[in-house]
Formats: sequence, C-alpha cells, structure tokens
Amino acid sequence: MIREAVSNDYNILSTFYREFDENGINLFEQNPFSHVYVYEDDNNIIGFISYSIAYDRAEINYIYVSGENRKKGVASALMESCIDDVVKHNCINITLEVSSKNEAGINLYKKYGFSKAAVRPRYYHGIDGLLMIRELIK
Repeated sequence: MIREAVSNDYNILSTFYREFDENGINLFEQNPFSHVYVYEDDNNIIGFISYSIAYDRAEINYIYVSGENRKKGVASALMESCIDDVVKHNCINITLEVSSKNEAGINLYKKYGFSKAAVRPRYYHGIDGLLMIRELIK
C-alpha cells in the first residue's frame, strides 16, 4: 500500500536515508513543494519516494526500497504513484539526478520514459551524475 508519509514515519525514513547520506540531514522537512510517500507491506515501511512539485515542474529527490524488498515491483509502484500525482498537478516534466553507477535506478527511470539530459562529471564522490528528464506535456 502506498500512502503519504506522516511524522511517525520519519524515524524509519531517516534510517533509510542514512544509506544516501551519513550526515542524516532532515530530508523530510515539510515545505509547500515537498511530497513524501511510503510503501507499506504488513504495516512495515519498506520503501519511500520523495519528490518536489514547484509550479509546473517536478523533481524526484529520492526513491528507496529496503534491500530484501528489491526486485519485487515496489520501486515501480512508487514511480507510477509519483507520475500519476505530477500529471494531476499539470507538470510539464519530471527531472532527477542519479549516479552513473546506479544501473538499477537508471533502468527503472528508462522504463518510465526518462532520458539522459546532461552529465555532472565526478558529482557523486568522483562518480558522474546523470541528469534525467521525462517530458509530460509537449
């Protein structure tokens, strides 16, 4: 089940986030542009997606699925939920950044129509970052 994150979810989400950034900054500070949704299975949060919608543009900030729950369609369900939401908000595109070494992420984004728009050389601790985009309205 996918649902909007609530304040009680932030401890587990912060634990997941530490896999991205050991500093554990408050990824989940609420602002008018932020959207955080969780994927629950048997009342356990096993993944989340964080994205922002600012006017007519959306940006995926993070998508995460816990290790033992990967390759079960969770990330796809989160992506579909995000895309449905940004379409409802009349966004013209969705952008994101991903490490060039994150093959699973890149394949997921390509599956949903994202294409490479630019490269940020050595952006992730010496690894290139890819900027990807999916146009929604032409």
